[in-house]
Amino acid sequence: MLNNPLDQRLLGTWVLDSFTLDSDAGDQIAPMGPNPVGYVTYGKDGWMSFQVSAAQRQFYEVPTQDGGSIDQTLAAARSFLAYAGPYTVDEAQAAVSQQVAYCLIPNWVGDVHKRYVRFDDSHGLTLSSDPFPIGNVMYKVVLRFHAREATSLRR
Repeated sequence: MLNNPLDQRLLGTWVLDSFTLDSDAGDQIAPMGPNPVGYVTYGKDGWMSFQVSAAQRQFYEVPTQDGGSIDQTLAAARSFLAYAGPYTVDEAQAAVSQQVAYCLIPNWVGDVHKRYVRFDDSHGLTLSSDPFPIGNVMYKVVLRFHAREATSLRR
């Protein structure tokens, strides 16, 4: 598997292990708090989907899309991120570019999220971004995943 092209190695669903913003100075921010949950999926059809959630989310008063109070709805939106769209792989840069077609954050639709890809010996996947400023400090997104084990749907 280690000699397969990057686009083949990315295929499938990867389960989130950690989501941090890392600075060159070693500072770390956990945007979804400790122990976030989520996944990224790369399909053979050239489409991807990313979803991440805080580990402990507040329930709505009524379990329907519009059943939460304003505060509950705000908390739900701030504790969840999702986007999907087509992706392309750049083997030379070991990178994947994800075109945001659908997103919880409407301003991101049309953006391209470039992520540098690294695999470790245990078949783990790390995706990281170019540095960007938060205040006067430069950070990069760092997402670590492990391969989702195959399951079968048997009757």
